[in-house]
Amino acid sequence: MEEQLEYSEKVMDHFRNPRNVGQVKDADGIGRVGNPVCGDLMEIQIKVENNILKDVKFKTFGCGSAIATSSMITEMAIGKTLEEALKITRGEVAEELGGLPPIKMHCSNLAADALHAAIKDYMAHKEEKEKIEAQKYDFDVIIVGGGPGGLTTGILCAYRGLKTAIFEASNWGGILSWLCPNKMIENFPGLCEKSTCSDLVNSWVNEAKKLKVELKKERVNEITPDKKIIAESGEYKGKIIVLATGSSPASGGIKGEEKFSKRGVYYYVRNPGNFTGKRVIVVGSGNSAVDAALSIADTADLITIACKDEELRSVPNKIERLKAIDRVKVLYNTEVLEISGTDNVEKVLMKDLKEDENIQQVVDSVVLAVGLTPNTEIFKNLGLEMDERGYLKTDKTQKTNIDGIYAVGDIASDLQLVVVAVSNGATVAHNAYIELKKPYWR
Repeated sequence: MEEQLEYSEKVMDHFRNPRNVGQVKDADGIGRVGNPVCGDLMEIQIKVENNILKDVKFKTFGCGSAIATSSMITEMAIGKTLEEALKITRGEVAEELGGLPPIKMHCSNLAADALHAAIKDYMAHKEEKEKIEAQKYDFDVIIVGGGPGGLTTGILCAYRGLKTAIFEASNWGGILSWLCPNKMIENFPGLCEKSTCSDLVNSWVNEAKKLKVELKKERVNEITPDKKIIAESGEYKGKIIVLATGSSPASGGIKGEEKFSKRGVYYYVRNPGNFTGKRVIVVGSGNSAVDAALSIADTADLITIACKDEELRSVPNKIERLKAIDRVKVLYNTEVLEISGTDNVEKVLMKDLKEDENIQQVVDSVVLAVGLTPNTEIFKNLGLEMDERGYLKTDKTQKTNIDGIYAVGDIASDLQLVVVAVSNGATVAHNAYIELKKPYWR
């Protein structure tokens, strides 16, 4: 019997010099246990940061075994994740102390129970706080804009369990839907020449619906700094706002452009059939101009590209395709000065910048393919930082200068590719999950 009551040197050390005795300031969790038979009482207090036990302290009334196990459990628990700490057993505590007398194993070895109780207390309080906090918001994430970036963000946020809504005033898919719905995808790795833009948009929308993303077909009229969306149907509060309003064709700033808008002046080619048998001037030097010319190459009679530069700035394979089409002519170093006509477009006045001479050409249609402008006008009063061209400034997580507001796609990058918008959306969804759920691994 005497041997059974002997304590190891380690037990005696923790009894005489107990570690982490006292109280944790503003404790996140408190666990209290006791044994009515022997009268031992234990209280463990914990401080949690990012799912890690940063501080553990104890207050114990009891025998040497009760004090030693309480002291030891604090050393074993500090620095562990909550999941790891919950796995610490009475036996492991006794083993760390070099063993306990059998009679004390069930009488005074209650430290692991007290620690577990403190962690469960923390979890219960955390869950209650989250419920109260959630009631203040309509959604975890609200996305303004249903193009490639917006839909991708919504899908991946919902996949991570975040309550998500997407607002779109026009067409789901944005520029892919209103500009080139039937065009085969050319520059999305893995989908090139296998799917149309419309097919891709439909697959995104179907996946969003399957994941219970709320797809709201309505215009957002205002966004407030406290992350409130004011839409046609009312006001909605989100913990995180994602701006994904995309871009629109830029104005050419040409005399007569506004007068003949919808009367022969186009900003993009949605229906190549509108150009059947017509003489067309395409204004621009980059991919937009080359794409416009290629899209009407089978319908228009004559296509002239007015390029201000000395060469076209497009991907080589598109330029090669363009050169192989007889009805396409490129005028380099040429600027369009004026569009004229009676009821519809009839002529354009151009200037040869090298020869400093004016040229007049009879035409039926003009396509102003001079690039895209980010749709950021709605954000002017929000205080978001933009560059001189109107693109929103973001950090590597796509976060703007206003906390809780992110931006993706064409409004945040002048590299206007679907694959870029999609990658932006994936980045935001990942960081939104970390910001809102604070997972243990971060």
